[in-house]
Amino acid sequence: MGKTIEVILLEDVAELGRSGDACRVRSGFARNFLFPKKLAVTMTAGTKRLIEKKRAEAAERLAREKVEAEVLLAKLEKLALACPVKVNADGRLFGSVSAADVLARLAAAGFELQKKQLAMYEPFKALGEHEVALHLHPEVRGRLKVTVVPDKTAAETAAQTE
Repeated sequence: MGKTIEVILLEDVAELGRSGDACRVRSGFARNFLFPKKLAVTMTAGTKRLIEKKRAEAAERLAREKVEAEVLLAKLEKLALACPVKVNADGRLFGSVSAADVLARLAAAGFELQKKQLAMYEPFKALGEHEVALHLHPEVRGRLKVTVVPDKTAAETAAQTE
C-alpha cells in the first residue's frame, strides 16, 4: 500500500471534499494532481490556521450563493420558456430540444446558467409542456417549465412554397 499524506483542500474537489477540508490522500495523487493544479496544500501547523480561514470563507460564500440561487429560482419558476422548433405537417419534430437549446433560450431571456445546473437527461422529442429540474445550489432545487411549440416562420415558409 502506498504512502498517504494529509492535505488541506484549497478548492472544492469532486468526490474528495470541499474547500477547507482536511483529508488523507495518496502521495502520488497529491503530487501529480492536487499540488500542480493548486487544489491542495500539505498539512502543517501553519496551514491548520488556513483551514479555519478557508472554512469561514466557504461558509460565507455558500450562504451568499444560496441567497442568490433562491432569488434566481423564484424568477425562473415564474418564467414561461417557449422553444420553437421545426415540425412537419403531422406535427412531428425535426430533431429535438436539447439542454443546449434550453440554455440558449434562457440566455436570450437574460439568465446565464451552466449545463450542470440543468438536470435534463434526454432531449424533448414532442410538442407540449415539459419540465426541467434545476440544481442551482446544493440546497436550492426547483423546476423550469419549457413549452415546445411549432416554429411559425418555418410553417409559413412551407405553406408558401406549396
